[in-house]
Amino acid sequence: MESDTDAPWRWRGYAADTSSQSFAQFASFLDVWRGKCPDSGVFPRWRDFDLMDFEGWWGQVSLAALLSEPFDVKWVLWGTKITEWWGIDYTNQRMSETALIQEVWQNYERDYFQRLIKHRLIGYVNGTLAPQERDHVYIRGIDLPLEDNGKITHYLTAYQMCDPDDDGVPDVTPVFTI
Repeated sequence: MESDTDAPWRWRGYAADTSSQSFAQFASFLDVWRGKCPDSGVFPRWRDFDLMDFEGWWGQVSLAALLSEPFDVKWVLWGTKITEWWGIDYTNQRMSETALIQEVWQNYERDYFQRLIKHRLIGYVNGTLAPQERDHVYIRGIDLPLEDNGKITHYLTAYQMCDPDDDGVPDVTPVFTI
């Protein structure tokens, strides 16, 4: 699916070996994730992390479990700061069943996550919280894959509130854009 100007977000996928500096505002978060990668081309597992690894990012992190049959994403962790920004706690909710974002999931985000998984990519998102009736809030985030036994099982995400004119989009060409 190609970019739609009415979509509240833009979704991009980048090669997993894209430099941390390309994701300037998220470089420290990406470096923590990379430090947990056991081998080149292998992503860390969720259990490889400790709460202290995310100091400085506390409250701005979510963890999404990937479900199959049918494909879905379920947030198992939704930080307190992002709960304030969104005005809702998405912990233990599935994207496909969350009324405010069902349409976004069906039209954009499902394809985004499926592409990230298929091509083993890092994701980058930015946009407004318009579906939550907070279109004055502008967010950017980085989605990092976690795997177990060669299968991507989760995406670990860090978010920041930002100015629409400073969305922090990486300075390299993405593999795809939605």
